[in-house]
Amino acid sequence: MRVIRPFARFLLPFFLFLSGCAAPVALLPVVLPGVITGAGAGISYSFTNIAYKTLTYAIEDVDRANRDALERMSIRVVKRKVKKNSIKIKAETRKLAIYITMESMTPTLTRIKVNAKRLLIFKDKTTAFEVIYQTERSLLEAPPKAPSEAPPMTPAEKTDLG
Repeated sequence: MRVIRPFARFLLPFFLFLSGCAAPVALLPVVLPGVITGAGAGISYSFTNIAYKTLTYAIEDVDRANRDALERMSIRVVKRKVKKNSIKIKAETRKLAIYITMESMTPTLTRIKVNAKRLLIFKDKTTAFEVIYQTERSLLEAPPKAPSEAPPMTPAEKTDLG
């Protein structure tokens, strides 16, 4: 006599119910989050359809890099609003409205969020990812800053470094 495991008892009726055209559609809520998660190298895409990434750079550096990236991509900046710990940008292409928000989490940690919209409900995830990718590229291509005026290390600190 063959014993059916409890897990198989649950799945068998489920798959029998999902025969034909309904099967691919019903599996979307299970499969889609995994596809979206792996879509952008280190760039997350939230449930609200906004691409975001946290960068280890000051907000001023991310802002400069973002301006370079938008210029390189021929995306026109329409509106720019600077607050104490955030910068909001509205940019446009022929078909998209792009909303970019940069938030300073710490003096050297900045979160960038990009929402690329077409009409009222369509989102362009690929363009949002590309804006973040090009911003990172600009950060990496920028000449390094002059070293800060750090106090000299004590002999004990030098030996701790190995």
